Amino acid sequence: MFTPATLAIVILALAIISFLTEKIPVNLTIMLTMIVLVLTGLVTPQEAVAGFASKTILMLIGVMIVGSALFETGVCDKIAAKVTEFAKTERKMMMAILVMTSILSAFVSNSGTVAVFIPIIMGICASTSFSHSKLLMCAFLGSMAGGRMTLVGDAAINVLIGDQIIALGYPFGFFEISKIGVPLTLVMLVYMYFVGYKFLPDIPMKGGDDALFTQKAKKDVPKWKQQVSVIVMVLMFLGMIFEKQTGIPSYFVALMGAVADVLFGIFTEKQAYQLVSIKTVILLGGITPLATALKKTGAAQQIADLLITLIGGSTNVYFITVVIFLLTTIMTQFMSNVVTVTLLMPIVIAVAHSIGVIPSALIMVLGIASTMSILSPIACPPANLIYSYGGYKFSDYLKSNIGLCLVFMITCIVLIPLIWPFYR
Repeated sequence: MFTPATLAIVILALAIISFLTEKIPVNLTIMLTMIVLVLTGLVTPQEAVAGFASKTILMLIGVMIVGSALFETGVCDKIAAKVTEFAKTERKMMMAILVMTSILSAFVSNSGTVAVFIPIIMGICASTSFSHSKLLMCAFLGSMAGGRMTLVGDAAINVLIGDQIIALGYPFGFFEISKIGVPLTLVMLVYMYFVGYKFLPDIPMKGGDDALFTQKAKKDVPKWKQQVSVIVMVLMFLGMIFEKQTGIPSYFVALMGAVADVLFGIFTEKQAYQLVSIKTVILLGGITPLATALKKTGAAQQIADLLITLIGGSTNVYFITVVIFLLTTIMTQFMSNVVTVTLLMPIVIAVAHSIGVIPSALIMVLGIASTMSILSPIACPPANLIYSYGGYKFSDYLKSNIGLCLVFMITCIVLIPLIWPFYR
């Protein structure tokens, strides 16, 4: 007889197999998984649909409309013409996207960064021969890198590990995460330019979720509408950056921008509804109950406890670092990185004390590994966002990004002991 935790792990394993084989569509697998979780009693119906009230979905709706306004008014054509003056080749364009999204997501949420770049990239690719699937993957990777460059980038994780390190009596300043985040971003840029670009998926536009962007932008759009679309975009960015000062959360700022674009007549109400992919909404909202079941049944804790088993009696700090990095990376492909860090944090601290190393060093390994959610489209919201627009298969993320993940792991093993020594 299966325990609830074992049943949750079995359902997760079956879902992963279905995701990888894609014998049935990914979104259908997600909906079937949600139904099975409810029928087995692992989650309540309310918990199963809770993800569809996600703030990320609301932000996606708002930001996609605001970003698409640039395409609808022809501003994307102008951006494409200007950018391609400097990035004349696809590889240079990839690097430009990586740099821009890394910088932007250091100050704005990575979900917001990706969502606003989707229409811009699609607009650029509609007027060039560049691959939209390659550039969207670069936007995703850049947005994840930016979250590691400042305390406000991936704020939830950075604050979580920062508070724990401070509680243990060690310093953690505003730019503490930058000490490893900036080198990792530079490593990513070098790797992607010389090696990584070869593995990016090249998928032609098919006129599905990218239908708007396969059309030519209108040529007779009044100049004032172009100006309005840019002003709304800029104000939205400022609102997101200064959300703490204004008290208005980012997702609500995005919705305000979307309403403004419709009120100014850039889109009709019907067009606005059509801009957001229902596949993306299902992907974002539908995967939540699986993560809930893993946590609720104790399955996630069992997976976390596997860390102790894998380490065994080893006192080799580098072996332990690799184990922490790999297990954390695997866990964050299927559940929230905040949940992963919360589960593993006390175990990592206990391991550090047992082998006599400074806990803050291993906590930083845990924190960085938790941002390696780049190997599946269900790993995190930014990964979800590009899935349907890029036309990807589930396995494209793994094939494209596994090399980068390994490079990040090696970089962390080398640099983290230099930045945060293991021993006093």
